[in-house]
Amino acid sequence: MNLLYSIFIGLFAFTQAKGVSVENTVQVQVYYETLCPYSIAFIIKQLYPVYQDLHEDINLELVPWGHASEEILANGTKNFTCQHGPDECYGNKIHSCALNLTDVETSTAFIACSEGGNSPTDDSTFEQCADTVGISWADIEECISTGKGNELLSENGKKTAVVNPAGVPMIVIDGLWTDEIEDQALTDFRSLVCALIENSKCIN
Repeated sequence: MNLLYSIFIGLFAFTQAKGVSVENTVQVQVYYETLCPYSIAFIIKQLYPVYQDLHEDINLELVPWGHASEEILANGTKNFTCQHGPDECYGNKIHSCALNLTDVETSTAFIACSEGGNSPTDDSTFEQCADTVGISWADIEECISTGKGNELLSENGKKTAVVNPAGVPMIVIDGLWTDEIEDQALTDFRSLVCALIENSKCIN
């Protein structure tokens, strides 16, 4: 039994146990960090190309946080520490604001654009990508300056704590995560999605 077939059987059994048919939308959660090279590679090489093609069949949730931590200072300010430093915390906030300000298709395009840039968390990259996909950069800046970005990032930390990923990105399909699903998603995300939907675009 090959790996993809084994993963398909596991996912199919899981969705059938929950009463979900293969024609339904696939639920995908991605827990990631903005400067993690594995997160970047997954988003720009696997997730976004497939999402562009099959977005009507994918219910996508992106959760920027990863292995960050949060501390509440004496003055009540939220202070974040991220695996790849302050630039990553800033990038995670920007992504959180974009996800909150617009629909998932537009925000995912913005995230893929910025992750594919030479400097994924620089303002110049973010501003160019915002203009490219049609998000107001001024609105994102306001989200950061008002502290809304801190609140959104804190919420992502709570969501991530529930699943407690050993590594990032962590890719959850229809509520299910296994090492096999993770490995397959990182190398052939399209096959995982197509195993659970009926779409003519999945036919080779």
